[in-house]
Amino acid sequence: MIRSTLPSGVKTLQKWYANGQLVFDNAIQRSSGQWGILQKSLLIHSILAGYPITPVFLLKYKNDDATIYDCIEGKQRLLNTFSFMSWEYALHGGTPDVELDGEVYEIAGRSFDELSDELKDIISGYRYSISVIEDATEEEVEDIFYRLNSPTPLTQIQRSRSVMGTELARWTRDILEKDFFTKAICLTQAQWRREGDLEVLLQTMLLLDNRSENYEYKAISNTEVLKYCSHIRGRFSPEKRVVIEELFDYLSGAFSDKCKFLKKSAVPMVAVIGKLALENSITPEQYRGFIDSFANTVNEEYEANKGNGNVKRVKTEGRLLAMADDFGQYFNISNLVVIGGSAESEDANEAED
Repeated sequence: MIRSTLPSGVKTLQKWYANGQLVFDNAIQRSSGQWGILQKSLLIHSILAGYPITPVFLLKYKNDDATIYDCIEGKQRLLNTFSFMSWEYALHGGTPDVELDGEVYEIAGRSFDELSDELKDIISGYRYSISVIEDATEEEVEDIFYRLNSPTPLTQIQRSRSVMGTELARWTRDILEKDFFTKAICLTQAQWRREGDLEVLLQTMLLLDNRSENYEYKAISNTEVLKYCSHIRGRFSPEKRVVIEELFDYLSGAFSDKCKFLKKSAVPMVAVIGKLALENSITPEQYRGFIDSFANTVNEEYEANKGNGNVKRVKTEGRLLAMADDFGQYFNISNLVVIGGSAESEDANEAED
């Protein structure tokens, strides 16, 4: 086995990919499309901000008279860079700014063609750290792949995908591509990395199932969310999916830009009350007006149920009821039902991140 380096920039690699010299069809590789929009966006930010990026490994061989580079590690990094340069997606709304030579560039929500020429040049000329492997046996290639992809512990939210099942996990990923999640909610970088967007989506689904079906829960903690994922595996009906899709389409219309109130603990509350708004024919603009009003006033009951332990059922429902009460007064609507049956125990000790 021979190992060397490949001093080629991204633009050159993209040309090789277009003409078939760089390929991504090795049998041991995962399929493309594994990354969500945030993960892809943070890759582009890393390139621009000079953050370290994991090296790429290519297997080099001859095919007739042509030299072929077969990617065995780094497929997602390279393909997502190429697709960004081809204007196939815009950066996530939570993408940090980039500072270059003392000037700060806002890149959140921008596609490649919307970046400055300086930033485009950095991406096009970026050189991944690339190791080229030649004369390796299949066993050596498989061993290299295994060692590079040694498993790391998953968080409970990351485990939720396997617990709910592949088909439902794929559906939730589509929901998380909606503007409400990519442009409106305000998570910290740590929360984004821990997939806080998936967490608040599952919390919302849990609360709506409690409202409609009296689904029993002790908290909206990660532990309880994981139990909920086991509960819905193979039984989250097409009709229920339509309800969630319509709700987050509605919320995407109400919140087309960043809303400071939409922090992690508030998102499930806003989503559940949003379902009330949708049911009562409140327009997205009117609902955004209510949330802005709620955010700019002090609701003592809501505030009393924030802080430490706010994932417990009693505090979760305390916030929901407080917001629902204000919602009813704001729109002059009575007899609102926002929660289902009550649980006997609320012994959850997880606090908000």
